[in-house]
Order: sequence, then structure tokens, then C-alpha cells
Amino acid sequence: MEAVPRLPMISCDIKISPQNTEFAPVLKKYIRDHYHEDPESYSKEIKELETLRQNAIKAPMDFTGCSILKRYYSQLHKLQSRFPMTDDGPACVPFMWTDIYSGVAYNITDIEYEEACILYNIGALHSKLGTMDSRCNAEGMKIACTHFQCAAWAFQHLRDTYPQPKGSDMSHDLLTFFINIMLAQAQECILEKSMLDNRKSSITAKIAAQVVDYYKCALGIMVSGSPSTDTGSILDIVGSKIFKGWKKFIEFKMSYYTSISHLYMGNQAEENEKWGERVAWFQSAYDHLTEAFKIAKSLDQDDLNEPLTFTMDVIGGKHSSSKKENEFVYHDKVPALSSLPELKGASLVKGIPFSITDPDVSGPDIFARLVPMEAHETSSLYSEEKAKILRSVVAKIEGKNEELMAYLSSLQLESGLSFDDDEKIPQELLEKCAAISVRPTLISDLEDIMKGIPLILLT
Repeated sequence: MEAVPRLPMISCDIKISPQNTEFAPVLKKYIRDHYHEDPESYSKEIKELETLRQNAIKAPMDFTGCSILKRYYSQLHKLQSRFPMTDDGPACVPFMWTDIYSGVAYNITDIEYEEACILYNIGALHSKLGTMDSRCNAEGMKIACTHFQCAAWAFQHLRDTYPQPKGSDMSHDLLTFFINIMLAQAQECILEKSMLDNRKSSITAKIAAQVVDYYKCALGIMVSGSPSTDTGSILDIVGSKIFKGWKKFIEFKMSYYTSISHLYMGNQAEENEKWGERVAWFQSAYDHLTEAFKIAKSLDQDDLNEPLTFTMDVIGGKHSSSKKENEFVYHDKVPALSSLPELKGASLVKGIPFSITDPDVSGPDIFARLVPMEAHETSSLYSEEKAKILRSVVAKIEGKNEELMAYLSSLQLESGLSFDDDEKIPQELLEKCAAISVRPTLISDLEDIMKGIPLILLT
């Protein structure tokens, strides 16, 4: 199966912004009124931001396009830390985007809407790049797998961070559907690599089973929606034509990859010399592949014929030979498929994030010269806290100095005793030590005197 032709993948459409956004008037006014700086001195930065947006909404379909989108998304977050551009803030500017499926243009004055649309396009572009790769070798499979995982993270982060209105092209259920599709396709790439490397049959079977599980989750979201949300059905959002096409294609892939997983379970049974189980698994693989053939006819996609024909040659041959060998040689009882051990999938993929604080992603901060107001406030709080700690430490030092002087006074050492020079022992202390050193019996004499004190008191 390592030479099986690759099946096509699903990609997401790119959102379109039909109108450029002018940041200059609003940002310059805010810089003048709130930062009390010359707004014209920031004309270069504002122009760079506007140019970056123009490049982002027309990003090329390649790695450069991904970099441009991610840089603009990161710069939007930095911009948001300096200008109140949400919830009708004084620095809000309008952002216009067209809904992919309804064609309605929305003009919303909230930077978080802009961030959501750009993040969606990051996921959509990664999905297209993953789909465009031929996956004809190990490197291509790895690149495609990475793209699909990056897309899955972008859609997941968008769904969890920027809730969108019911019925939009970025609704909760539609994004959940895309997440499962991207993870399924990433897992497909892992499966193709496993077959190419001739990994153990049991491992390959579990990887294929997980592909089916991801597609099953996606199909469940399509048909029933998420039980915890009320965001409008996917059918209502995308229309019946797209909905039916996606549904049939997912059903096709579920049947196809179920046949692949059962093929490898049959191979494992053959390796373990369980001839009856081998027949049962190969029979199931043949039945599911036959079902995939039927669904493929209704899809009218020529690029499915070659992979299906190749796979049928393999599975059909295995199915036929296993039945004959068991009938004439092994005579092993063929168990019902339901009585065989449950095949559980093994997920080897997850969303791959990017960091908006990574300089390689965000590039230099466009408004680096403009210190955010929060930074000024934080700096002021830091200075105040630092002074408070310093006052506390100085007070403790002064208190300890007073205790030291009181103790020295009790020893009659306070006169002329100075600790200003850290490198020298005070002269008076040296003299006292010298006086004690020339009287070696001083301590014992003192003890005798102390013992005699009670007798003196009694007399």
C-alpha cells in the first residue's frame, strides 16, 4: 500500500476584505490627545501599518503569505496595547470583511474582529498549502501534515478566543468542523508515511482508525451541531450544495480509511497465524471499500478513481486468497466482526501554535517609540514599590544600629568606637583584646569571683 496514489484533501476559502482601512486620522488624533506627542512624527509607522494590512488581505498563496498574515496579526496585538480599539474605544477604526458564504460585507469598528478574520485566513491559507502539496515523498507528507496542524490550531484559537455571531462563516460549529477536518487530514499524512515506511500492521491500523474517528467527529458536527451551542446549523451557513459535497466526501473517506484499517488488522492476523480472523478483517475491508466505490460515483471526482482501483487490487487480492487458503488449507472458524477486539485509534497530531511575541514571527514592533500607557503606569507602580522596600530596609538597618550601640554601651565600648572603616578593627577593641590576652587566668579568676558572690551576700 506504500505506492497507493494520494486522495485529495479539503481546504478552506480565504476571507476577502473589499476595502482598505485608514488608520492615520484616528491614530494621529489619539497620539496628540492622549500621548501629547507630535502625531506627524508617527506618519512613517502608520504608513507601514497600512501597507502591512494591504499585503495581508492580498497575501500570496505560499509560505511568504503565511508570514505576512502572522506578522500583521502580531502587530495588531501590539497596536491594541497602545490604542483603545475595542468596545467603541476612542481609537476604533472600521474593518470591512465579506462573509464567505452569504457574500454580505460587514463593517465593524473593533480590532478584535480584524484579528479574528486574519486568524481565520491564517488557518485557511495553511489548509490550502497542505492541500496543494502532492505528498509524493516523505518530505512532502511532513510539510502537508505541518500545514494541517497549523490550520487546526488557528481555527481552534479563533473559536475559543473570538466568539462570532450565530450564522457567520466563523461560527462555533463551523470552526469545530474545520478543526476536526484539519486534524483528520494531518493524521492522513501520518498514515501515508506509516505505509511508506512499512511500519507494524497494528500501528498502521490504529493510525488509520484515528483518521476515521476525526472524520466521524466532523460529520457529527455537520449533521447534529455542537450540543453545547446554538450557533446556527452548518447547512444554513454554507448552503445545501457545499454541505452535500462535504458530507459525501467525508462519508467516502470514512469508508475508505475503515477499509485501510481493517486491511492492516487482517495483515496482523496473518502475521499471528490467526487465519479465521484474517478472513473476517479482509472481508470487512472489502465491504467498506465497495461502499467507498459507490459513494465515489456520486462525487464525480476523477482523482478518486486511481487510488480506489489501486486499493481494490490490494484488498480484493487479499480477500480472495485468504478465503481460498482458509477453505482448503487452514479450515479455521471465521468469527463475526463484532466478536473481534475493538480497534481504537491512536492520535499522533495536534494543533501547532505560533507566538505573537516571537520576533521571528512579529518582526520589529512598528510603534516601538510609543510607550503604552500601561507601561507608564506599571513603571510608576514599580518605582513606588521600590521606594517602599528601600524605606523598609533602611528602617531595619537603623533599628539594628541602635541595638548594636546599646549593646556596646553596656560593655562600656561606645566611647571612641567607630565602624566607619570596614577594613579595620576599631583600635579600642584591639586594646581591650590585648589586655585580656596578657592575663591568661582572667576567665578562671572571674569565675572564682562569681562563685564567691553568694558568700559575700550571706555575710
